[in-house]
Amino acid sequence: MLNSEQLDLIFPMAGAICGALLWLSYFKRIDVLESELDTDIIIAFCIGFLTPTLALWIYYGLEISGFNFNGQYINDFIYSIFGVGVTEEISKLIGVLIVFKIIKKRINEPIDYLVFAGIVALGFSVRENFIYYNNYGSQIATGRTLISCLIHIINTSICVYGIYRFRLFNKGNKIINAVIGISIAVLSHGLFDFFLVQPFLGDFTSILATIVYLVGINFWLQMINNCVNFSPFFNYQKLASTTKLYTTIFTWYIILLLIELAYGYIYFNVHYALTQIYTSIIREGFLLVIVSIRASRLKINKRKYLAIKLQLPFYFTKNEDEDFKLLWIPIKIRGENEKEFQFIKYMGKDILIYDVTQSNPISNEGKKGRLLKKYFLKNDTVTYLIEIDNNDQTSNIYLLKPKTSGITYINGIYPIGNLYDYNIINHEEVQFSNISYKDLKYIHDVYII
Repeated sequence: MLNSEQLDLIFPMAGAICGALLWLSYFKRIDVLESELDTDIIIAFCIGFLTPTLALWIYYGLEISGFNFNGQYINDFIYSIFGVGVTEEISKLIGVLIVFKIIKKRINEPIDYLVFAGIVALGFSVRENFIYYNNYGSQIATGRTLISCLIHIINTSICVYGIYRFRLFNKGNKIINAVIGISIAVLSHGLFDFFLVQPFLGDFTSILATIVYLVGINFWLQMINNCVNFSPFFNYQKLASTTKLYTTIFTWYIILLLIELAYGYIYFNVHYALTQIYTSIIREGFLLVIVSIRASRLKINKRKYLAIKLQLPFYFTKNEDEDFKLLWIPIKIRGENEKEFQFIKYMGKDILIYDVTQSNPISNEGKKGRLLKKYFLKNDTVTYLIEIDNNDQTSNIYLLKPKTSGITYINGIYPIGNLYDYNIINHEEVQFSNISYKDLKYIHDVYII
C-alpha cells in the first residue's frame, strides 16, 4: 500500500502528466502533414518546464519593489498586465526562442512554429499546475488542463505568430507584427487573470474571463489554420483526420475525471468524489464541447490566407448547417465539420453524380464530373465548384453545398449535397465571401460516388 506522502506526490504528478499528454496528443495529430521528432518535442517541453524559474525571479524582484496585487482595482489591473502578463509571456518566449535555435534546421513548415511554441507553453503550465495540485488538490485537474494550459498555449502562440508572420506569409511589417502579437498576448493574459482575481462586477466578472478565453481559442485556431493551409506538405487526404481531433480531447478529459474521482474517494469519501465530478462536468461541460469541436475544425484551402478576427468560436447561423440549437437558436461552431470536409476526398478524382430526386434507376443515370475548387461563402458556408459533363461532350459548372442535416448519405456511404446554379454570380473569387448561398438558385440534391 502507498503511504500518505507517496499519495500526495502521485496525484499531482498524475494530473500534471495526463494534462500534458492531452495537449501533446493534440499537437501530434494537428501536425499531421509532417510529424516532428519525439526528441525535439521532449526538448521543447523540458525547456518550457524550466521557464517558470525565470518568471519566479522576476516576480521576486517585483515583490521586493512593492509591485503586487493589493485588492485595489487600478493597481490589480496594471499588475495583471505589466506584472503577470509581461513576466510570463516574456519568460515563455525566451524559452521558445531557445528551442527554435536548437532545432532550427528541423523547422520546415509554418505550423512547426506554433506547435513548438505551444509545447514550450505547455511545459510552463504543467509545472505551474503541479504546484496548484500540491496546494489545492487534484480535484482541479480538469479545469487547469482545459483552461489554464490552453490560455498559456494560446498566448505564446500569438507572440510567435506575430514575430514570424511576415516570414511565413509575407504579411504586414516585421517589427509591427511582432509588437502587435506580443501586445495582444500580454493583454489577453493580463485581462484573463484580472477578471479572475478582481471580481469588480461580482459573479459576472468570471464571464468576462470566459469570453477572453473563448475569443483566444478562436484566434489560436485561425492562426493554426493559416499555417496548415501554407504547409509545403499540404495534402487534403491527410488533413481529413483532423476532423476527429475532438476524440483525443474527450478521451484525455475522461482520464482526468477518473483521476479526480480517485483523489476524492481516497482523501474524502464516495459522495465527495461523485459531487466533485458532477461539479467539474457542469462547470466545464459547455467549454469542453466548444473547445473540442472547434479545435477539430479548420477551413482547409491550399495557400488561402484567412484574416485573423476577434470572434467567438461559435455563432448564430441561418445556413441550415447548425451543430445544435440553444433555446431554439441554431448555433454553428466555426470551421468545417466532418460532413462538410468529406467532399475533399473526391477532389481531383473522376466522380459520378446522381440526382437524389430520381428514384428510377434508368432515368437516374449518373453523370461524370469532378470537383474543381472549394469556396467559403458568407458566414463560412462551405461550397465546392463542381463540373458536370453532359451527353453532348459539353459540361456545366455548379456550386455544391454539403448537406449537414436530415438525410446526409445515400446507403450510409455516399454524401449528399445541394446543387446550385453558378452562372448568376461573379466569377471573381474575391466576391465569394460576400455571397449567401440563399441568394443562389437551388436546383436539386445530388449524391456523389
